[in-house]
Amino acid sequence: MMQRHLSHFFISALLFIVTSFGTVLLITPQSLVSFVGPCAALLSGLLLVWRLVPLIVVVIISPILAFSFDYYLHLDANFTVMTIAVLAIVLQACWTKQLVFRFIHYKKWLSSRKYLFFFLLRIGPIASLVSASSVLVISILDSRVTQGDFLYTFISTWSASMLMAVFFIPLLLLFNNAEQLKLTKRFFIGFTSLLGGLAVFLLLKSSQYQQQQYRQVLFEQATLEIERLIMAEVNAVVTNVTSLAALFKANDTVSLTEFTQFSDNIFKQDSSVRALEWAPIVPLSERATFEKNSSTVLKKDFSIKDKLANGTMVVAPPRPQYAPLYYLYPQAINEAALGVDFYGEFKHSFPLQAFNNEEIMASAPVILAQDKVAIPAILFRQAIFSIPEKQSAAELIAQRKLSLITKEKLLGLVIAVVQFDRFFEQLAQEKSAKVNIFIQDITADEPITLFGQLLPSVNRHVDTLTLSVFSRLWQVNIAEKEPWFSQTKSWQAWAVLLGGTFGAVLFQMLLLMMAAYSSELGEQVHSKTRNLILAREKSEKKSLAQSYFLKTLNTELRVPLLAIRAFVEQLKERGIHNKEVTGISHASSNLALLLDTMLDVSNIESGKVTAKNDCFDFYRFLQRTESVLKASNEYEGRSIYFLIDDSVPHYLNSDQLYIQKLIYALIESAHQLLKTNKLRLSIKLHQHKPAEASLFFTLSEQNPVTTALSTNVYRRQTNNKLIIDSTAFSLATHYSQLLRGDTNLATLSSGAGVLNSSIRVNILSSTEQIAAQDTAFDLKS
Repeated sequence: MMQRHLSHFFISALLFIVTSFGTVLLITPQSLVSFVGPCAALLSGLLLVWRLVPLIVVVIISPILAFSFDYYLHLDANFTVMTIAVLAIVLQACWTKQLVFRFIHYKKWLSSRKYLFFFLLRIGPIASLVSASSVLVISILDSRVTQGDFLYTFISTWSASMLMAVFFIPLLLLFNNAEQLKLTKRFFIGFTSLLGGLAVFLLLKSSQYQQQQYRQVLFEQATLEIERLIMAEVNAVVTNVTSLAALFKANDTVSLTEFTQFSDNIFKQDSSVRALEWAPIVPLSERATFEKNSSTVLKKDFSIKDKLANGTMVVAPPRPQYAPLYYLYPQAINEAALGVDFYGEFKHSFPLQAFNNEEIMASAPVILAQDKVAIPAILFRQAIFSIPEKQSAAELIAQRKLSLITKEKLLGLVIAVVQFDRFFEQLAQEKSAKVNIFIQDITADEPITLFGQLLPSVNRHVDTLTLSVFSRLWQVNIAEKEPWFSQTKSWQAWAVLLGGTFGAVLFQMLLLMMAAYSSELGEQVHSKTRNLILAREKSEKKSLAQSYFLKTLNTELRVPLLAIRAFVEQLKERGIHNKEVTGISHASSNLALLLDTMLDVSNIESGKVTAKNDCFDFYRFLQRTESVLKASNEYEGRSIYFLIDDSVPHYLNSDQLYIQKLIYALIESAHQLLKTNKLRLSIKLHQHKPAEASLFFTLSEQNPVTTALSTNVYRRQTNNKLIIDSTAFSLATHYSQLLRGDTNLATLSSGAGVLNSSIRVNILSSTEQIAAQDTAFDLKS
């Protein structure tokens, strides 16, 4: 007993581990919800045949399984999720056993199609609701998402559990041979079921592969589109900066009106630029003059300022040169920044060489003084250098390349204040049905968030883009907005899932229905055989009782009959031959004949009499019979004519005694039923096999006249057969049945009656016919 329990323990553990890892690896995408349904069905089957051992296996193996999932497959198999999964598996197994206990205990799940249907219904669609419901909770905990469409997850888990139960549990029961089926039948059902299960698995697997490929393509398209749109927006900003820089480079001086008009044209375009600024280079020696002139031009007090850490504006201290914000567009909402020294405020936002480099540079995200909301802004700036007069293009390019050495005069900085938050929000809204984005500036050691927040990656496609944005590095994290389980599925996915599931269940049901139907037929045959045996025993008892009664009655009646016949003989010896004595003599003879007939019928019904199979000259037999009948009928005014067909051979194997009795009974019945004294007996042969044939006796009127059958004889119609209440006819029927034939009364289309009878005979071959003739000739000699 202990050894058997140990084998059950190790087999259950192996099956549980293989099923768990197999389903997680084969069902894509990988998730903890994949193994719950199939493992619940597996445990249900093992629990039905091995009782409590599989439950112990699940409790012991589950912690090891959770560690393996976490370590090898990197799935978050935490305590809560695994506890819910194990409870769901155990609950479904126990409920399944409760639902089908009677089917298994009384061994009737495969005894009929009705029981099989309810058995499969309980182990599959009904019991699988437990694991399917629990998986919804596991999906929410595993994906950390409480919103979305989880119907596909519910149906897919229900489908996996149902398919595993419908295919595995019957196979396990057949392997256990609880129904005592033949090995060939079990092998056929098992092999066919495995092939069907494999076909369904390949169908569902190919559908999963197609779905995941389509999902991957959509995600990659969204990723490429996001990269394209971000770079397009950045290039549009750079184009605006370049255009404004070209304005200042092409003119010796640019007035505030010209700057405003040019900037207004730029702002008419849909862009992320929040403000355009011009910061001229002011040496320390020219600071006072510049501040005085600027106050006149701007019509307000202007001074070069610095911004402290607490946001307070103070007069900028002396430094070799300044780059104050002089022109602002739009000025109305950016006046707070007017006069702020660009060198002092943003020296930490650009690389060290950025202020003396003519290339466009982007700053680290900064919070502007004029912002009421802390939205990070990116400063795109381009330095404007003076163009020396009377220089060739080659000399100009050479000096530009050596600007740090030749100290080309820096006139000022064109600055674009860019805030991408509105663009990023629009981008996120456009892709809201597919992906979420999280953007950071990772140029420095400490990343700076530009948009969004850290994205969840469980059960989602995730990708990371690194974009070079004018001396800055941006990292764009892209992830599916919803996990796979809550994503909306196409109608093709639903069609394959539902069609494959119900098709597989129907296939397995029809396969097992054949076995159940075979069991039904076997049970019906057994029941019919038992009923026939009982009926036969009852009939034999009844026949024996009837035979015993008739034999006893025959014996009892023969004693007084013998006494009567002896008394008649004494009267005749005394010379008394009057009418009464003659009547008594005829009555006793008729009674004796009736008793003989009754005894003969009783012996036939009880099986005490069997027909012989002797070879005899059938033609000679008919001649004798015809002669006897003509002699006896001549006194009564009757006639009989024998008509023998050429197909009837001379020699037959049968019992001529009972054939003779049959002919006598038929002729007597024909006189009564056909109500005629002139009969014709036609004899024909129909050969079934080379050595077996049927001999037909047909009695009809010699000169048929359309007359109704005798109304003096009682008859009734039952199932298109005429049943006649006649002693001679009954006797003929018994004789024909003894000779393996039948007797019936028919009516021709003309209305004339015909009495038919058939018997089975064995015929001799031509060689045997000749040998029989030679033997008969020798006996006559």
